[in-house]
Amino acid sequence: MAEEQICMRCTRPVALAPEDYELFERMHGVCFHYDFEHDADVDADCGVPGCPSGLLPPGAPGPAAQQALADVAGALAGGWRVEPQGPAELLLTRGGDVVRVLVAEG
Repeated sequence: MAEEQICMRCTRPVALAPEDYELFERMHGVCFHYDFEHDADVDADCGVPGCPSGLLPPGAPGPAAQQALADVAGALAGGWRVEPQGPAELLLTRGGDVVRVLVAEG
């Protein structure tokens, strides 16, 4: 039986393949990111592609962002099933594909 992989940062079990576990310094990929790559508030996207904090839902968008989201929904409605998920989010489905669209002012 293989030895259980434990994260050096949070001490929880890690399910990564052994080579990834070693690549991430014996941590979860997310724990590694926050220890070594994230130079911002943990609730803010740090700009590194794939930053977990970049996936947090944005705050309520202003009128321009809401209009942009409505325009996107209208443009995609022909081929996608569009479901509003809140004031800043759309869920798009087509066949087996699912895409989440978030809008944030920036």
